[in-house]
Amino acid sequence: FVDDADGNCLRQGDILANITFPNVVTGKMAFLGAASLERPGDLAFHPLAPVIRDLPMYTCQTQTRVGFGAVISQCCDLEPREGNRIDQPTIALARLVPIPRGIVTDMAALADLRSNSDPRSPGAGYLNLFHVPAHDRLDGREWMIDFGQVFSIPSTEFPAILARKILQMDNDSRIRLKVRLSASFARFTDEEWASGHPWLQPPHL
Repeated sequence: FVDDADGNCLRQGDILANITFPNVVTGKMAFLGAASLERPGDLAFHPLAPVIRDLPMYTCQTQTRVGFGAVISQCCDLEPREGNRIDQPTIALARLVPIPRGIVTDMAALADLRSNSDPRSPGAGYLNLFHVPAHDRLDGREWMIDFGQVFSIPSTEFPAILARKILQMDNDSRIRLKVRLSASFARFTDEEWASGHPWLQPPHL
């Protein structure tokens, strides 16, 4: 991480504190609203659903974790524009999760995770994770950015969200994050490789 983090903008790879990550379990989600008491025995439920951008926005209760999150939106999409606004409607985040005991107790697996190796190299592992070293601002422990636990917040949270920016990656770490993130979401199946799709063919020289 850099020593002089830019406090005026967000960068891909920035670590934010006190981020709420909803655990969306359909069977445990409760919709808030009002019940009609105008007729005896009739408690017709009307959910709170203001129309925003031509679509209803429901108010719900759901389980939530609060912890560290990493910005995974591209740097160019996060650049403040006129009026100190971000043009994109949302900011994408990925959750930081503890390293499982199974990896911590396996020195070879832990070394592999810590390496954040080039995913284009044969045998590269943990392609859906990115190791984050221990730091005082991260409770003094190591973490993993889990590319499988992604969600977004409205860009209107900027610039207030800057108050929760605690760390900024250096260029080397951010480049590794970009490459591993793109590789994680661009892994092709054997069926797709065999499909003959022109985008998966060797380039003509």
